[in-house]
Amino acid sequence: MKLTIVGTGYVGLVSGVCFAELGNNVVCVDKDEQKVEQLKQGMSPIYEDGLEPLLQKNIHNESIHFTSDLANSAMDSDIIMIAVGTPQRDDGSADLSFVRAVAEELAEALPADRQTVIVNKSTVPIGSAEEVESIIRKKNANADIAVCSVPEFLREGSAVKDTFNPDRIVIGTDIDWASERLVRLHASLADREQIITTSARSAEMIKYASNAFLATKISFINEIANICDAYGADIDEVARGVGADRRISPHFLSAGLGFGGSCFPKDVQALISLAKDKAYEANMLNSTIAINAKQRLKPVDILQQRFPQGLQNFKIAVLGLAFKPGTDDMRYAPSIDIIHELVKAGADVHAHDPIVLDAAAPLLPRAVTLHNEAEDALSGAEATLLVTEWDMYKQYSIADMSVSMAGKIIIDGRNTLDANAFKAHGFDYYGIGRR
Repeated sequence: MKLTIVGTGYVGLVSGVCFAELGNNVVCVDKDEQKVEQLKQGMSPIYEDGLEPLLQKNIHNESIHFTSDLANSAMDSDIIMIAVGTPQRDDGSADLSFVRAVAEELAEALPADRQTVIVNKSTVPIGSAEEVESIIRKKNANADIAVCSVPEFLREGSAVKDTFNPDRIVIGTDIDWASERLVRLHASLADREQIITTSARSAEMIKYASNAFLATKISFINEIANICDAYGADIDEVARGVGADRRISPHFLSAGLGFGGSCFPKDVQALISLAKDKAYEANMLNSTIAINAKQRLKPVDILQQRFPQGLQNFKIAVLGLAFKPGTDDMRYAPSIDIIHELVKAGADVHAHDPIVLDAAAPLLPRAVTLHNEAEDALSGAEATLLVTEWDMYKQYSIADMSVSMAGKIIIDGRNTLDANAFKAHGFDYYGIGRR
């Protein structure tokens, strides 16, 4: 099939490259001419494991193309996917201005003699498919279109793998010919029973509900971890026992610094806003956000309790800046809040990340020192905070850390390090809810 994908961010680019790999003819559209030229050269503007080799392969095979000309591509497309950003407004609601702008442009380009499926791939409020259709029909009453919702459920850092191995595909439309076309597009990715067809509104809600549930599960286990701290229980043991219940499952029961990135914070806030629009107070979701905001500052709390006299000129190494390993995304990363608080307390902060440095600099205080090598960040540090659990940090020599650091305090914000091994080397080890 001929696919046009509007937007080349984490969702649009990954979807475009993967659908090209499946044998479709894909055109990715973006208004950013510089990004388009970069993509034509086979260079991905984002870091995502396995993405760039697939991008280069499909450019070579001429399965994927890049352009800033939406009108020309849309005219003969079987499916057009809208994958532009829906950033959070100040009131927590989703900003649909980019989606609306694409709909306006499509209205002028779509032919009347061709059935075209238009897909909201972006995470959008309930009713957005109807809004896109309304915008198009106001300008192009004869357009033969079906506007559907096919939400993505990709995890940054493993988005390519998730695309090829989905738990489910949700197709939101009541129009038979559109549903059949979308089922055919996804047929090689999932068994028929994994393809769930719903109304567009239900599909839009499924996306929000899924992310809100996972975010709530993370805040829940962090709340339990904090209570474990107070009573001397071990959150790893508790999570293992709780997660063994098939009704609960062990997934997303890892205590730490909470969730970040572009999806969970934004989507939970958007759902709270949608509920408020209908005069409903989403109290549990409000608590999910509040717990998460507090949890990310846990390492700062630990240091301030350990050193009540203050952290002035106290050298601290921060390992990991991206919101999670496997991605270069800094959106709502815990490292930002942690470093700002440490600098505010007078600490001398030195940070490292194997992928993100230049992109992180504008988001951090000028006082922080960013290092290309982890060894330089660790040298002379009184304490080290593990914020992002990149593999290289888990494999780092404890003996080398012991030699290079001035102090022996390690705060494991992701409960991913070997506590006993650090203790054996004389470190004071602090985890999240670990005994």
